[in-house]
Amino acid sequence: MRIPGRKRFGGIFSGDTASFVFLFGFGFLFTAFFHVDGWRQAVYGSADVDFPAVLGLLTLCCAVGWRGLLRRGFAWVEPAELTWLDFAPADRGRVVTLRLLGAWTGVVAVTGYLTALMLAVGGAGLDQWRAGIAVVAASAVAAFASARRTALRFEAAVPLVLAGFGLVVAAFRLGPVTVQFAAAGVLVAALPLALGGEPVSRAGRSVLVAGWAGRVLRSVAVTFLDPMMLLPPSAPVGRFSLRRPTPLRLAVAGTLGRSRYAGAAVLVGVAVVVAHIALPTVPGAVLVGIGAYVALTPFGAGLGELWRNPGRRRWLGSANRELVLTHGLVLAAVGLLWAALLAVVTLAGGTSFGSGAWLAVPLSVLSILRTVTRTAVDYANPGFVDTPVGPMPANLTRQLFRGLDLQVVGMVVLSAAV
Repeated sequence: MRIPGRKRFGGIFSGDTASFVFLFGFGFLFTAFFHVDGWRQAVYGSADVDFPAVLGLLTLCCAVGWRGLLRRGFAWVEPAELTWLDFAPADRGRVVTLRLLGAWTGVVAVTGYLTALMLAVGGAGLDQWRAGIAVVAASAVAAFASARRTALRFEAAVPLVLAGFGLVVAAFRLGPVTVQFAAAGVLVAALPLALGGEPVSRAGRSVLVAGWAGRVLRSVAVTFLDPMMLLPPSAPVGRFSLRRPTPLRLAVAGTLGRSRYAGAAVLVGVAVVVAHIALPTVPGAVLVGIGAYVALTPFGAGLGELWRNPGRRRWLGSANRELVLTHGLVLAAVGLLWAALLAVVTLAGGTSFGSGAWLAVPLSVLSILRTVTRTAVDYANPGFVDTPVGPMPANLTRQLFRGLDLQVVGMVVLSAAV
């Protein structure tokens, strides 16, 4: 049963803005297959295509999609809709299941598109196509089987195992036949994931309303161009005491409370190394810079929460410079651990990064500190300027990209210095 007035399929067939965005995006992505020669020169240059590394990178993409689906952002229902469903001949589980199918279809579409594009650009043969399709299909089945159940204790480690296999494929130059057998192993491993836990479609009202609140927060952050609202909150850290609150204790507690993102940071580190092997034309400083910024940003969210809440800063009674310094030291320690992990994975992959690439890690730490210490967005003076694509709010754009500007400029300088 459908809520009256609710558009089907996200409104992409309504002839409105959603239809225009869908058609424009589909056309833009599809035209890439008509320019494979230009993409091959841009991605691989004059070097021979390393198809084992490409298959390893595609395996990493599937692992990232699987990991994202395990967040179960689809498990939400509006409170009013929940009440309406209680008195209607419909099941709330069907609503959640349809959202799961929509999210899963999106993940499969993205990974399938990347697989088709990278193999077409590289001029892959029939065996490589079979291996790529097998990896996408096996990971899609395993992701759906695990995401449709409630969270298990160690389920987040399974995509890491798939990512590790992608690194092995790229490092040891495994053939497409071996990759196909490994894809069959992924299907076998999906059986215990499919049988454990309870169906997520049976989630209670509190879980569904909490998911809806998170979705509202994300939509508001996108609407008002304020990504700092998306910084992850801290979880309880057990017996860690803040009875005598100090900036250092608060920084350590905030980092430990976000340790659930450690697995994602490991996944990003493996992806950086495999991408460095598969894409020889992309500078190492760019790959490491992007990876470090993505992996370390959740651990800088503690300072971002303090910066958005002057009352907490007054309660703590410390100067702003002291807060930035202590949180920066803790974030630098996390960055050092991530760099050590990247070094180990780099050695395991049989490759290396230049000195400029390693400098991208402290650059990312500074950029994250600059990002999370931005002031609240000021909408009073957007500062519209004329551009070839239309008016652009320059002042809002400047506020939005604070921190990223330092990251981009730094990566360009480090790449040019090699």
